[in-house]
Amino acid sequence: MIPVKSVDDLMEMAHGYQRSMALFVALKLDVFSALGDGPADARALARRLSADPRRLSILLNAMAAMGLIAKTGETYRNLPIAKDFLSAGTRSKRSILLHHLDCWEEWSGLERKVRGGRKARPDRGGYQENFIRGMEDNARERAVLVAGQIPLRAGERVLDLGGGPGTYAVEWAKRYPGAEVTVFDTRETLRVTRKILREKGATRMVRLLEGDFTEEALGGPYDFIWISQILHAYSEKECIALLRKARRALAPGGRVSIQEFLLEESGDAPPGPAFFSVHMAAVTEGGRAYTAGEVAAMLRAAGFRKVLPGRPDSRGVGIVSGQT
Repeated sequence: MIPVKSVDDLMEMAHGYQRSMALFVALKLDVFSALGDGPADARALARRLSADPRRLSILLNAMAAMGLIAKTGETYRNLPIAKDFLSAGTRSKRSILLHHLDCWEEWSGLERKVRGGRKARPDRGGYQENFIRGMEDNARERAVLVAGQIPLRAGERVLDLGGGPGTYAVEWAKRYPGAEVTVFDTRETLRVTRKILREKGATRMVRLLEGDFTEEALGGPYDFIWISQILHAYSEKECIALLRKARRALAPGGRVSIQEFLLEESGDAPPGPAFFSVHMAAVTEGGRAYTAGEVAAMLRAAGFRKVLPGRPDSRGVGIVSGQT
């Protein structure tokens, strides 16, 4: 066990449950034993394992990202560690690993046991507040970098679509006070956004527009639309529909930039986005991580031109831009 010495180590520790659960689900499905019969693609495996092909491919890519299986084209095969210890056989560790899954429920009750049966303090924040403030935590340093990389012109009208805590919007408003910056998000989210803006003394820096961007028009016209970490919650078809709506909200010559956790074109690297894709498969109906090429293709399908995929950073976070 590696001691925690940095914020990256801390986040890796916190995300450990995702890696564990992905492995446990692969074991429950008996993916590794099925691959023990020979290489196969996700569709063939899904038929054998009674699984959904799209979600199974996301899980298989995550297992490949961790070095348990190998991916060649669309075909997967066991690597030695999986062949020896995760598939059926005399050396298999499958049963003891599944025992750890059986203990999951007891671990989820650990807080109650540590409290010795005493009642917990009321949760005054709740899921949505933790989520939006968590997005603020994640975006704080990144927003400074992005606002420097994407300058605004005086008088530009900017939309931060699904902007949550408004972190990027505030950073642009601070750097370019001549711009008009709007955060579009749901009523529930904007309740938290207003708290964060008050705490920052930034209430008057940005405009808040309430609505559901999957159902309602976005207002406008805007000169620039920023869409950060939104597309991964939706299917490709839904993403294209949203991008078409964004294009309609742009002034002539307007531009859009999309920031996402980007997979490599193979879909099974880097590990962060590969496991984030499993997370989205778990918590959404159609979402997953996309490659830069897939995001670029969605922009083109929505009618954007001059599409420019950016280079992802070491964590797989990258920006793809387009212009009307």
